[in-house]
This record gives sequence, structure tokens and C-alpha cells, in this order.
Amino acid sequence: MTRRRLTAVSVLVVVAAAVAVVLATGSTSTSSKSRHFNLGRFNALHEGSEQSANQGDAAAAAAEDYSDRAYPADDVSIDQIQGAIAANDAVQQRGAALSNDTWTSIGPNTLNVDRLGTQSFIKPTQWSGRVTAITIDPKCRPSQCRIYVAAAGGGVWRSTNALADQPLWTNISGGIPTNAIGSIAVDSNDTTGKTIYVGTGEANSSGDSEAGLGLYKTVDGGDHWALVPGSFAAANNRSIAWVSVQPGNASHIIFGTRSGTRGISSNGGGSGTISPTPPATGVYNSTNGGTTFALTRAASINEVKFDPLNPNTVYAAQAAIGLIRSSDGGVTWETIFSGNRGRYSFSPVVKAGKTRIYLSDASGGGTPSGAQVYRVDDASQPAATLTASTNAAWTRLSNPTDGTSGFAVYNYCNTPLVGSQCTYDMFTMSPPDNPDMVVVGGLMHYEELKPYINQIAPEVGQRSNGRGVLMSTDAGATWTDVTGDVGGESMHPDQHALAFVPGNPSEFFVGSDGGVIRTSGQWADASSQCDSRNLTAPNLADCHMWLSKIPTQLNVLNAGLGTLQMNSISVSPFNPSSDALAGTQDNGTLAFSGSRTWMLPVTGDGGDSGFDAVDPNIHFHTYTGGQLDINYHGNDPATWLWIGDKLSAPAPESFRFYAPIIADPQVTKTLFAGGTHVWRTTNLGGDRTFLEQHCNTAAGEFGTSDGLFTGVCGTDWFTLGSPALTSTTFGPTRSGGNLVAVSRGQDHDTLWASSSAGRLLVSKNANNADPATVTFTRIDTTVQPSRVPVAISVDPTNPNHAIVGYSGFNAITPTTPGHVFDVVFDPGTGLATFTDLSNDLLDQPVNDVVYDAATGDVYASTDFTVLRLAAGTHTWVPVATGLPQVTVSGLTLGVSKATGVRWLYAASHGRGAYRVRLP
Repeated sequence: MTRRRLTAVSVLVVVAAAVAVVLATGSTSTSSKSRHFNLGRFNALHEGSEQSANQGDAAAAAAEDYSDRAYPADDVSIDQIQGAIAANDAVQQRGAALSNDTWTSIGPNTLNVDRLGTQSFIKPTQWSGRVTAITIDPKCRPSQCRIYVAAAGGGVWRSTNALADQPLWTNISGGIPTNAIGSIAVDSNDTTGKTIYVGTGEANSSGDSEAGLGLYKTVDGGDHWALVPGSFAAANNRSIAWVSVQPGNASHIIFGTRSGTRGISSNGGGSGTISPTPPATGVYNSTNGGTTFALTRAASINEVKFDPLNPNTVYAAQAAIGLIRSSDGGVTWETIFSGNRGRYSFSPVVKAGKTRIYLSDASGGGTPSGAQVYRVDDASQPAATLTASTNAAWTRLSNPTDGTSGFAVYNYCNTPLVGSQCTYDMFTMSPPDNPDMVVVGGLMHYEELKPYINQIAPEVGQRSNGRGVLMSTDAGATWTDVTGDVGGESMHPDQHALAFVPGNPSEFFVGSDGGVIRTSGQWADASSQCDSRNLTAPNLADCHMWLSKIPTQLNVLNAGLGTLQMNSISVSPFNPSSDALAGTQDNGTLAFSGSRTWMLPVTGDGGDSGFDAVDPNIHFHTYTGGQLDINYHGNDPATWLWIGDKLSAPAPESFRFYAPIIADPQVTKTLFAGGTHVWRTTNLGGDRTFLEQHCNTAAGEFGTSDGLFTGVCGTDWFTLGSPALTSTTFGPTRSGGNLVAVSRGQDHDTLWASSSAGRLLVSKNANNADPATVTFTRIDTTVQPSRVPVAISVDPTNPNHAIVGYSGFNAITPTTPGHVFDVVFDPGTGLATFTDLSNDLLDQPVNDVVYDAATGDVYASTDFTVLRLAAGTHTWVPVATGLPQVTVSGLTLGVSKATGVRWLYAASHGRGAYRVRLP
């Protein structure tokens, strides 16, 4: 599943579920001048598609399903995960290498998003990282309100003043051995409100939805945590999607699990899929406070909830089956809503003395095929009655016919242009104190937003505020779009969680890929805004209906919530202490300028980024695949230029989801991109004047975007050499896949590259004037691991010397172990010597490596920390104190040309960026 958002007309891209890379796509164009925008291109880039950014043939797609962490095996076992945890524990016991320096968080603790960095281009805002769950203390009151927020890779956060204009946030994940969180529940049986359960592992089916290590419990509001004993056997290497405690019986705990993934690296995209062997996913039931859990329903489960009237009745949302019910406390199950959909969300409430259930499903088979919302007013009816005649007892609240009241929530997590994203982002919630109110969250309808209306679907116009979150206050009879407020503030795309304020359900919190936002609790009729949007019937009628009750204000609550999931970080060679760019999941490429408050100048997913070797004003950033922009004016949000047409519209070959793209460290205006070939441009993709006149990514804002995605923006890319580096031309072994890493030396011509099938190659003439004459030598042999070489750090003093880091586990390739290698290439013989530096690193995969030529030290990042191997030693130790336990996806060494001061930067997957000054 991909989620993408590009600037203006290219929309947002995020990791595909269990898929590490992207393949080639076809495209569809129109001849109308008003539709120079390529609809097929938008389909591939837009947030809703459940396909990779570039689709290719089935064989290539199947090959890409092998993830970096598991390759060349099919899965990652819990033994391997536990071994890595033990390895990290052993390394941590050795103490930090740098006793006089500590890691410093450089943020962003607050991310300021430029107007052109948002999906609506209306007003600036603030975002944080992906939120997966929210829960509120039932005793919440205006003067003191506790809220708990789960982040996909950032752990658990708490605020005690959640209703303040700007809550204060504290990370309370200490004691939980993973920052990947999927669910939170407050135990209503504890009158203090301080007993909380946290389910580890994210269940949103994205390639970076990391698997967890069981269920954790606190009895003091998050100050201390302990593993619920029986949960590890039930949920290790799985993701706990939902946890519930029976009201009136604290010993009865039930949770549902789904599969997860393992391993994040800068260019890895997706990661190792988890083995389908035990523990099975499903519903787990404990009646002894979590001492043991029994699997009572083997399935993929997203939600499990107790009936509000009968504590012996439990409901669960089961993928591909529907809504299931247990009348004996979660022991046996029956289906009460039937349908073969990938995901369901539901909310049981009490209405007129009976249990009412609101239910939403994903798009899929059946008629109509789009995602739907339903309601039943008496959920206690026999299962046969509820499922008879294709669930006829349920009232369908959605309607596929435009102009009807139910059209607002038809395909709420799917759009005709971009496909479905329902398995990733959807929720359905109704407050217990207002059962006629229901809120549904899903996919942003970009085609109805200002930046896209003239290029994507001009026939519908700006008839909504995005329809990412929709509300009904009359039990689903009518709906309004609460995605945006009266003043133009907008919720972030990709909705995951909602929590109502007790006693005031009009005030609620929404968690998304962009953090947390809160409604004001007051509503306004903003339908008059529709009259200036140049809408025609029936879109004007739709708009009047959808904007008739929207928030007076949406309060952004992300300042201080440091949960951004970074993929990589680049550092300016001109100002390495206060000028950096970092690519993030779903929150674009961020700019660091010395403060913990960063700026987002350009929207979309963020992959690799970088700086020109000569001109400090030239920057580049990437989305996914071969999609990228350049800027001749630093990070100015108004001057990003799209140069990705040749690499991605349609893609000429297979690229990683986050493709390796670098700036030449010596030659100005030169970039290299890795697909199955290495591609090069020596003029930043094309003539500057032409790009500025036709390829500005802020479409519709400056009148300079008529060339976007028509094939004319970024034409000057050329492959280096003729054969693909992944082809059998370079030998019959380790063929296929695509390039994972591309790295240049500090000379003029040397370039290193590695592939997802385990190849390592070197070119000594990468800057030949004629790209066709560039040659590569393959240097890996059967002696080296067949796992994925995810990182290459070339020695700046010797271009034939590099440090190479391997993902995966020695247990998968026991005859060829090793995670970090010192590699020296001999151009005369075409051979290389490999020295294994893994030593006492033990069996834990490496995500990135850095070689410090000033000292000869080697640095490696893992799923837990950053380690150092001092020159001449054989012992890996933590670099310094101060870094939380978090997956570190990217490392970069910044060196001041003027002073020689060196900074090691670390991009974490959920806690932002850190750095330490090296001795």
C-alpha cells in the first residue's frame, strides 16, 4: 500500500506494505490543453494508491516483495529479533565511546509547515509524525486533562493539559523496548485513571509499520512500564491493533493482532516481512489479568471492543470476513456482518436501550465496490438475521450517487483517481454520550482541493475541504466535511485515530500522519464559501451540504511532539553545523537551520536530499522512486522545480521506493540516481530557464507549471553504460532487483553502487562526458553475504576504499556472515579485498554506515542506536549517551571546510534528528 503526497500536483508517497521498492508504471494522458497534467502520473503519485509508485511486471513485483531485512530468506523469525535485541543489550553494556560529548536532539520538536508545504496551499501549519492511537482519561476536565498518544515510531506521549491552547508533551516510552506502538487503552476499572495498556507494533499495513514485542502496562500513568507476562508469546513479532479491558472486570483483557514488518534504512523502503508461522494473528483473550492469553480466533484483526450494555459480548473487525461477535466473553465467534474487504472499523454505542453499531468497510469486491458506512440499531439480533440477504438488516449510510446525502462517505478512504488506501487509514467512532453522532476518517480527496482542481478533476471543482474526516450528527442521515475549519486550517491527510473529550463530544482529537489536531467544540455554517468556488450543479449542492457544519477552529497541537519518522539526512558542505535537509515519511523534506524548530518548505514524502558541490544555493530533494525536485534558491518554497519526468513519468525501470539519489561531491549541477542502472544528469535535469518557466511544483500558484508530468520536465537524464547493473551481463548470480545505494568518492570519477540482490559494483569513469562509455566492475563474490548491502561510505582520501554495511541476519546466511566490511578495490586487477569489521557487533542488521577519514573510525546505525568502532580496535560501543532507543535509519558526517569540526548526524524513525560532535 502506498500513500503519497507530492507538491501541488504530485502528491504524497509513503512506504508500500511489505514492499521495499517501486517498479515501472504506465500512464494515461489527455489531449485537452487544460489537462496537460498526466492523470496516470497522478494515480501513481497520489496518496490513495495501494500500488507502488511505479508498477511493473509481476515477476519484478514478486522479486521486490523480498525485503531487505529478510533477504535472501522469506521472513524474519522471532529468534533473529530476540538475538538482535540481545546483541544490542550486550553492546550497550560496554559503555559509550565519547565520554565528554552526548547526543543532542536537534529536533524538530516543532515543525513549521509553509503554506506551499500543505496539501491545500491555504495557510501554514505545524505537523509531527504518524499517530496510530489516542486515548483520553475518562476524568478529563478543562483544568486538567490527560491524553495519551501512540506514535508509529516515536513511542508513547502524554500531556496533562490536553485542552490547553498548546499542550505540553512528554515522552513516556521508557521501559518499553520498542517505539513502534499500535494501540492504547485506559483501564476504566482503575478510578485513578493511571492504569494504561499499550500494544506494541503498528497494524496499519505499511512497509514501515514495525512489528512489536507484546503488551505493556503501567499503573502510574506511564512513569513505569512492565510487560504483561502472557502477551509476548501471543504477540511477539506481531502488531497489536487494539486492546480492550472489560468494564467491571480488570482481569479480562482482550486484544487483536495483525502482521508487521522489521527494519528501516534510508533507501530500504519497506522492510522484512514477518513470518506467517506462530504466533498466529487473531483475537487473544485473557481472563487472568494477562498471565496467559488464548487465541480464540485466528485472523487479521484491526479492532476488538466490548459491548457497552453486555460485558460478556465482544465484537471484532476481521479482515476478509467482516464484523464478528462473541457472546461468551471472547471464546467463540460468529459473523454478524459479512463481506470480503481488507479492513473494517466499527463503534458500538447505546441508543434507546439497545446497542447500536456504526461500521465502515474498505473498498473491494461486491456491489457497490467502494468503501461504505453502515449502521444497525440492535446488534443483539441473531447472527443469521444480521447477515441475511447480504446484511440487509444493516442500514447503508453511504450512497454512490452524487447529490445524495450519503455520497459524502462513499469511498471515504478511496477516490476514483487514486485507488484505495483503506487498509492503512480509516476509523469510525461514535461518542457514548451522543450516539447519533459518528465521525469517519479516511483518505483525503485531493481532487477536491485547491491545488488540483484544474488539473485532476475540473468537473468536480473545489466542492469540499478534502473530505478526509466526515461527521454526522443525525445517525448518518446527513454528513459534513470537518477536515477544514472556517479559516482554512486543514487536517493532515491519512487518518488513523480519534478520541472524544468526555462530556463534550463536539470537541475531539484526531491523529494522522501529521500528528494531532483538536476541534474547537463549536460549529459554523461555512456553506457561503462555496459560492466563490465557481462550482456548478450538483457540486455546488454538495459543497453547500458538506460545509454547512464545520469546525470554527482546528487547533494544531504538534509543537513539542517530536515524533517525525526520518528516512535520511543530508548536511550542507558549506555550513555543516546549521544547514541540513531530512526526508520524512509523509511529511516532506524538512529544513534544519540551527534551531529545534524546523521548516517544511515542500510537501510530500521525503527520500534522499542534498546540496550542490559548488553552489550553496542549489538544493535537491526526492519523493519516491525517481521523483525529485531541485531548487536554485535554497529552500524557498516557491521555487522548487520538478525534474523527474524521465525517471518516473512513466518510470523507465525499477526504482526503490526511496531510491538512492546523490549530488556529485565535486562536480556542480550533477546528480546520480539508482534504478537498475545508475542515471546521471549534468545540468540538474534540464535548462534552468525552461524549468523555471514550465516546471514549478507549486502548480496553479505562479503560472509556471504547464509542463508538469507532460514529459518535458527533467529530460536530461542518461544511463551510465548500457547493461543494467542488476542484469546477467554482470554474471548469473545475484541478478534482479534494483540499486539500493549509490556513493561517490572525493575524486572526479569513482562511483560505488549496490543492489538489493547483494551485488557491489565500482565505476572508475562515472563522469565521462559520454555516459554510454561509463563502465562498472562487479566486486562481490560468493564469499560475501548474499544479503542486501544497504549502505556505502566512500573514504574521502581514497576513492577505492569504502565501508559497506549489510542488512539482514547472519542466521539467514550462516556460511557468509558479517554486517560491516572494509572494502578496498584494486582497479588494476578488478578485484577487491573484504575485511569483516563486525567483530563483537553480534547478529544485528546495520541500517547505515559512516567512515570518518580524520580518525579511521567507523560508525554504524542499527534498529536500536548508533555504534562506533575506533580505528585499530575490535570492539563496537555506543557512540555516546543521550540517544533514545530508536531505529536510526540514516547517518551523515558533516565536516566544516573552514575549521575541520565534524558532526555525526543521525536520522531516527520516530524521534527526529540527533547529532554529536566528534573528537
